[in-house]
Amino acid sequence: MPDMASVLKLNEQLDRIGNITSDGRPILGLDSRDLLEITLEASDRAFFIPAHVWTPWFSVFGSKSGFDTLEECFEDLTSHIYALETGLSTDPPMNRLLSALDKYLLVSNSDAHSPGKLGREANIFDTDPDYNHMIRSMTDGEGFLGTIEFYPEEGKYHLDGHRKCQVRFRPEETIKHDGICPVCGKPLTIGVLNRIHELADRDTPQLSKDFFSLIPLPEILSDIFSCGPATKKVMSFYEKLLFDLGPELQILMDVPLSDIEVAGGPILAEAIGRMRRNQVIREEGFDGEYGIIRIFEASEKQVMGGQMALFARETQKTSAKPDQTPRLKKTRKKKQKVVATESVLLSDPILDPLNPEQKSAVLHQDSHLLVVAGPGTGKTMTLTHRIAYLIHKGIAKPEQVLALTFTRKAAREMEQRISKLLEGSVRGEVNVATFHGFCLEILRSEGDKIGLPPEFTLCPETDARSLAQAVLSESGAGKRATGKFMKALPGMKAGSVLDLAEPQVENKLMPLFIRYQSVLRDLGMLDLDDLEVETLRLFRDHPDIACDYEVKFPWAFVDEYQDTNLIQVELLKALIRTGKSQICVIGDPDQAIYGFRGADVRNFHRFGEDFPGAKEITLTRNYRSTKEILQGAASLMGKEKPLECQSFNGVPVALAACRTESEEAEMIVEHVERLIGGTTYFSLDSGRVSSHEGDLSLGFGDIGVLFRLNAQGDALETALHRAGIPFIRSGETPLIARYPVNILWRFFQTIQYPDNPYYAKLYRQSLSEAAITREQSAEAFETHGALSELTDNAITLHDFECSSEESIEALHRLKQLAANFEGNIETFLDTLSLERGIDHALVLGDRVGLMSIHAAKGLEWPVVFITGLHFVRKQG
Repeated sequence: MPDMASVLKLNEQLDRIGNITSDGRPILGLDSRDLLEITLEASDRAFFIPAHVWTPWFSVFGSKSGFDTLEECFEDLTSHIYALETGLSTDPPMNRLLSALDKYLLVSNSDAHSPGKLGREANIFDTDPDYNHMIRSMTDGEGFLGTIEFYPEEGKYHLDGHRKCQVRFRPEETIKHDGICPVCGKPLTIGVLNRIHELADRDTPQLSKDFFSLIPLPEILSDIFSCGPATKKVMSFYEKLLFDLGPELQILMDVPLSDIEVAGGPILAEAIGRMRRNQVIREEGFDGEYGIIRIFEASEKQVMGGQMALFARETQKTSAKPDQTPRLKKTRKKKQKVVATESVLLSDPILDPLNPEQKSAVLHQDSHLLVVAGPGTGKTMTLTHRIAYLIHKGIAKPEQVLALTFTRKAAREMEQRISKLLEGSVRGEVNVATFHGFCLEILRSEGDKIGLPPEFTLCPETDARSLAQAVLSESGAGKRATGKFMKALPGMKAGSVLDLAEPQVENKLMPLFIRYQSVLRDLGMLDLDDLEVETLRLFRDHPDIACDYEVKFPWAFVDEYQDTNLIQVELLKALIRTGKSQICVIGDPDQAIYGFRGADVRNFHRFGEDFPGAKEITLTRNYRSTKEILQGAASLMGKEKPLECQSFNGVPVALAACRTESEEAEMIVEHVERLIGGTTYFSLDSGRVSSHEGDLSLGFGDIGVLFRLNAQGDALETALHRAGIPFIRSGETPLIARYPVNILWRFFQTIQYPDNPYYAKLYRQSLSEAAITREQSAEAFETHGALSELTDNAITLHDFECSSEESIEALHRLKQLAANFEGNIETFLDTLSLERGIDHALVLGDRVGLMSIHAAKGLEWPVVFITGLHFVRKQG
């Protein structure tokens, strides 16, 4: 950064995103491209250098987490990259085997954590030592002479291997073993030599700058004296040499060997001479284990009779030769094998990936279908492949298919999968929607037939509760009655259309229900339950309209059928009545977790009665979980037989007994640190975590911590924050209930419905709650232009204070939604109002996922902690 002001600005931005106070290991959970963008926003004079670009983890070209090109990593901002930092395990000749890197300057930085290590890798400049001149020399190469390097073999990830098993392989040995450790059977850690060999397109490097491979002087003395580099003997001699000959780098690179012999003896002179000629002995590092660079063979030391006599004649020939970067014969055998396999799989992308049970479900015709799909059995794959098959074979046209889900997130995923399977081979689009979205579309066009106002607005869950509180307050009921009323509200609405003999609520709530409905209608509103209830009323009162939609959608599909409520089932029965249409539903009764939202798992078990003649197919092969997890789940659920495991066996499910929630949180923090390999130097120094103890293929984003109630997450959040572990806490709060989106949403409502005083009141109320005193005029706001542009203008107009990660993330989601939205403000407001907490996707990034089990439905992590379990001992 060019100045401290830019540094502080950058730190302020990064501090909102992650933990930059961790001692030596700042944790952001941020894509490299986004980090570059934030850096350039802090200062257009910033100079961004990707560091240790070949390290297996967390690097640009790393074998575990990297890319094959810089363009893949930095995308549209790649042009702002001018230099790359090679890291300890590579040197310039290795990097210059890639022609794609020719235009980038190679630099070497120490990555040092103690003063004694400074300069072990360094850059040599011949320019004024100020920011502008140094940046210019790294941009155009003028004034940058070269680098001082580690011997790359000394780096911790030079070769492939498995440190715990003490297996160290060169790339050709790794290929021979198919990348698997012969001791434990797990994948090897692929080092930088192998990765460079994989991407290289030259056999001989084309160097543009000088480089010098050096051994720190204390390590040379350690080799000579056969004792540690930090011992008193070595350090006292080291200090003497600095006093007699000058700085260490000068001794290693420039001081004549004759002067070194006078000050330190012929052995030291010979040692430095060998180093300058690259005549060193190398034991390569691998899988987090530093390599060893030595100068003398053990046999040489045994015949050392004294410094003056040792080199009276030509020194013995060592096993080391002048440095030559290992050149391997190119082989793409493994990759060719993969490509051949993929070509076979893709011969029929719809049917070939399916197992027999899934294929049976996809191919089934001539009756309704119920697919019982346990967790990890390919539920979404089966559903989308069935839809794609019917369209691909011409059995159904895309516009004849109606697919219903419960969240927009699931709908988007279904649309993307179907589109990818068909790959533009057919015209038309499948109608994929949530139940609420489908009903809204119907009522927008047909609602006037049952007396609905032509431009009714939606009352989301948050506003419905506020209106209910107002109604109850007017009647003299206390606040505690609101919860009881809201719980009974869906049943009262259902009773109003299903003609139930007795309402499923207490009679004393009925007058409040009537008043609540009257308030909604006076405001020109429908709440989310109304959408389904009024659509069913429309179909009941006007069966011809239901028939029209049945003709329009003769192929109906429902995902997560165990989560349907009674109204939704009646809607489906109203659509499937003539025998000319078919319905296919899929789900798992053991995953019915939304009873508190009105879902009734009995609908799943009653499917054959509601839709006579239906066939049932069960998927039993689990592709997600290990055998141990499946067996544990079957035991807890009281199942006689677990799902069939199709993945590798894993470790046993671990149980940890904790007395308090704080103890539980600290236990989880300790396990996360071990999995990651330590997040702070305190973790390492205290012995809490050993260096590289964990599975370094794991990132924070591979870990989920789940709880039943949101209140249980507080202790976990505190412990993770204190440990400097980045996390995202994702509950079920709708986007429109989160600052500052709540204000923008109200602002857009006043723009769209300027004559409705209710929206103006809510807008002022939201400003007051955020302590914003200046109200913006909706009349003066320009409403022409793309929705993304309008959103940006509204954000700028309000000049929000967004210092928290939550507010930044909320704005980001809103802007992303607006950018991808096709429609006007009215439909945008409908979309926002339909959103519930369960609709939003988990924020991406390298952060631990902290959320309720309900919010986690449909997500996956390699490592999961489930908290707050209580065991009840059975009597006897």
